[in-house]
Amino acid sequence: MVNRRQLVLKALAKEEPFPLPYHLDLTDAARATLAEHFGDPDFEETVGNAVALARNETFTEIDEGHEQDMFGVVWRKDPQGDFGQVVDYQLTEPSLKGYEFPKPDEAVVRRKCEALAARQPRQFTMYTIGFSLFERAWTLRGMENILMDFVLHPEFVDALLEHIVQYNCEVMDIVCQYPEIDGIFFGDDWGQQHGLIMGPAHWRRFLRPHLQTMYSYAQRRSRYVAQHSCGDIAAVFPDLVELGLDIYNTFQPEIFDIAAMKRTYGRDLTFYGGISTQVLLPKEPPDIVRGEMRRIMDLLGREGGYIVAPTHAMPHDIPLENMLAFLDVVQNQ
Repeated sequence: MVNRRQLVLKALAKEEPFPLPYHLDLTDAARATLAEHFGDPDFEETVGNAVALARNETFTEIDEGHEQDMFGVVWRKDPQGDFGQVVDYQLTEPSLKGYEFPKPDEAVVRRKCEALAARQPRQFTMYTIGFSLFERAWTLRGMENILMDFVLHPEFVDALLEHIVQYNCEVMDIVCQYPEIDGIFFGDDWGQQHGLIMGPAHWRRFLRPHLQTMYSYAQRRSRYVAQHSCGDIAAVFPDLVELGLDIYNTFQPEIFDIAAMKRTYGRDLTFYGGISTQVLLPKEPPDIVRGEMRRIMDLLGREGGYIVAPTHAMPHDIPLENMLAFLDVVQNQ
C-alpha cells in the first residue's frame, strides 16, 4: 500500500513520486453533495487524501445567520459553507485602546492537534492558522481602513500585526509540542486577479518582517512551512523563497504562467493546488477537466514539487460530475 505521507515528503524533496500526492479540498456545500452521492458522510476517509489539515479558527453561533470568531469579529454566515462576510469590525479607529487580544484556547488547540497527530504517518499533517496576518488585520479594522492605515498610521499597523503574530506564535507553541504534526499552514490572501492588494512595497514594509518571524518560529521547531494566498502574488515569490517557504498554495492557472513559474521556482517551492476552481472545475465538461488535469499534473509533477489539489476548497458551483472527474484522475494515475 502506498504511504501517502511519504509521497508528500518525496515531493518536498524534489523527488518524483508516483503516484502524485493529492488532496480533495471541499467547502461544506461541496462536501454535502459528495456525501449524498456516496451515501457516506465519512467518504473523505477513503478517497486517498495525502494531506490532513486541522484549522485553528473557532466560531461561536450568535443566531441562525451570524457567528463570532475568537477575535470578537461578527460574521454573517455563508449558506454555501464558505467563509461569510464581516459585519462588525472591532477596531473602528486606528488604535488598540480598549481592545483585548484573545489568548489561544489551549484545550481546543490540543484536541485538534491530537486528532491531527493520529493521522500520521498515513498522511502529511499540517495545522492551519488561517487569517494569519493581513486578513486578521483587515477583519478587525476593515479592508479600506487598514489599507489607508498603511499610509496614514503605520505605527498602528505595526502594533496590530505584532499582536497578531504573538497570538500565532502562542498557538505554534502548543502545536509544536506534537512531533506528529509535519507543518504549519498559514492562510492569508494578498492577491487580486492582477497584482497584490497592497502592492509589493507595502507588502515588504508591513508583512514580510512578520512572515519572517512566523516562518522562522516554525522552522526552528523543524516544521515545514506552507502559505496559502489567493491571487497574483508573483511579485513577492523571490521574497517567499528567501524566507524559506516550503509549500505554496493555491497556484491559480488563470493568473500564473504555471510552466514558467515551475521553471523559475520549482527547485525551491512545492506547489499545492493548480486545478482551477475559477474556470476549469465549475465551467468545463468532465472530459475537458480530465484532460487538463493530466496536462497540469504532467507539467508540475516533473522532478517532484507538486501536490495535486483544487486551487481553493471546491465551492458549491462545481458540478458533481466534475468533482468525480477530479477523483477519477487522481485515483487512477
